[in-house]
Amino acid sequence: MSGWRVGVDVGGTFTDIALLEEGSGRLRVRKVPTTSEDPVEGVLAGVEASLGEAGVEPASVVYFGAGTTLALNTVIQRAGGRTGLLVTQGYRDVLEIRRTRLPDAPSYDAARPVPLVRRAHVREVAERTMADGSILRPLEPASVREAAHALADAGAEAIAICFLHSYANPEHERLAREIVSVEWPDLFLCTSVDTWPQQREYERALVAIMNAYTGPAMSRYYGRLETGLRRLGIGCPLLVTQSNGGTMSVADAARVPVRTMLSGPASGVMAAVKEAREEGMNRFFTLDMGGTSADMAVVDEAPRFGTESVIGDFPLFMPAIAINTLGAGGGSIAWLDDQAVLKVGPRSAGAHPGPACYGRGGREPTVTDAYLVSGILGPRDLLGGEMELSSRLAEEVVGALGERMGLDAARTAEAILRIATANMYAEFLPMIARYGVDQREFILVPYGGAGPTHAFFLAEEAGLTRLLIPRTPGAMCALGAALTDLQMDFVRSVRERLSELRALEEIFADLEREAAGWLTGQGLSPEGAVFERSADMRFVGQSFDLTVELDVDGGHDPGDAFRSRYEQVYGYQDPECPIEVLQLRLLAKVRNPPPIFAGGALPDSKGPPRAAGERSVLYRGERVAAKVYRRADLPPEVRLEGPAVVTQYDTIIFITPRFAFWADARGNIRAEVKS
Repeated sequence: MSGWRVGVDVGGTFTDIALLEEGSGRLRVRKVPTTSEDPVEGVLAGVEASLGEAGVEPASVVYFGAGTTLALNTVIQRAGGRTGLLVTQGYRDVLEIRRTRLPDAPSYDAARPVPLVRRAHVREVAERTMADGSILRPLEPASVREAAHALADAGAEAIAICFLHSYANPEHERLAREIVSVEWPDLFLCTSVDTWPQQREYERALVAIMNAYTGPAMSRYYGRLETGLRRLGIGCPLLVTQSNGGTMSVADAARVPVRTMLSGPASGVMAAVKEAREEGMNRFFTLDMGGTSADMAVVDEAPRFGTESVIGDFPLFMPAIAINTLGAGGGSIAWLDDQAVLKVGPRSAGAHPGPACYGRGGREPTVTDAYLVSGILGPRDLLGGEMELSSRLAEEVVGALGERMGLDAARTAEAILRIATANMYAEFLPMIARYGVDQREFILVPYGGAGPTHAFFLAEEAGLTRLLIPRTPGAMCALGAALTDLQMDFVRSVRERLSELRALEEIFADLEREAAGWLTGQGLSPEGAVFERSADMRFVGQSFDLTVELDVDGGHDPGDAFRSRYEQVYGYQDPECPIEVLQLRLLAKVRNPPPIFAGGALPDSKGPPRAAGERSVLYRGERVAAKVYRRADLPPEVRLEGPAVVTQYDTIIFITPRFAFWADARGNIRAEVKS
């Protein structure tokens, strides 16, 4: 009997579970409400129920991947534990000074972000390391104990340690951690050099602080999750998805939870990449629209990566799939500002109470309520009818908002959806400009619980003419958690001119030895790993840099690679200007063997499927009759035309009148603008 893979994604509204049988490719998905007060209980209950429904013994699970946005939400909601910071003497204000940049410099109302660590909880330590790694002032253990004692007395649950130039010499940071751990073993401790050893003090301190800030809660979460899975009888290793699209061991995730900040959205992108490549598609946008937000990524042969994500009020300088937040999700709340202008988001109704139509006490109109009032969503469409929605409650809250604007409930619902689409489009345009791509050459791959519901609105607004809706779009992030590769990033700061950097190959060889040691610690052989090299480079005198993939073994010149990338992004480049290298990066990757996906049983009929019904949908100010189809009833390669609604367990697909659509031989839905 073949084994089963399990992927889990804990979102703000739903927890998704995907079961995939390795031998047959059978795929089952289940969505359960996220238990925000105790996410572990929700995960365990959902996994147990999913295995029971599928008739799968827990001992048959050979792979378990888990993704979550819990660390991300902890920072955004500022719900982490009290955290302290140890810094080099004289550098106590590193969090206050930052980079002296305001979030919105032209605005007179721009507010300085409040640090995650109060200044009173930043303590100085007597030590000093120089930029070349030499020791100017040895670490004084007494000053470490005094600072840690003050923080412990102030109620700190975690302490981050970030000393000047520790990326060049980690000795003092590691010695300070050892001193503190001996006397305060219950504190969560992390050093910047062991979290992310990159130059730039403020950025490195932020990474260490976010790690410490989320560390106590996330280490408890992963510990309880692993214990609970063992109690269920699942004995395989627990892997956790990372922001870079890969996985790592649960022990590493508990030690460095900052690497999981964008793990849920990143695993969804990786699942979309695998699905689209099976269809021969290499250039596409992903749209992940869940209950709280809509996120988009660019895949041009491979996902675009970035080294400066934004988490709440703070930049996060770690490698991650470039996820761009485009605005509203299904649970985003519609409201009027002080000038009576309609807004959608960023507040979300979450899982509890959720949208008003859930009947759990929600009293504010959301995007999901607007879907229901406009006719796109039916009362028994969600979760195969398991979750009945109240049209009356949706109309009440949407209508109450409409009264303040002089509109009826239906027109208000349409206005909410148009504002949500406008929010997405306003972020979509600068995104494609930033990456220098032509959207007409790309396909849109929507997923998430609300992605396929809203995708055609965005496609019309953005001029996208082709779409691919995967087989299980509502659980793509969970599926990605079951499919992604094991990988880890390593970095070395250099800051030298490329023409003077003689030891390029030697530094990469050292990084590969470090990566091999990590792989051995994971119980894996380095011989089966793939090492991908890149570098952060810029023209001398510039403030901003580009990350460029390198193929040193292939004989390609790093300078040529940078100039080519620079011209692609900015439209020009200076062939005479010298190039400066800031960081050398290495990604160590062990491939997760891809399973064979079963296409599923498709209808044999060659003619149009029989519609399950018809509903009146408000579209661009007019009522249109949209046929309703069950996705399982769509025969392959039979072309149908919008407007139409396609229902399935994990999402609802609304095809607008401008598009035609059909199911392909693998069970995906293709769509294109009518000729």
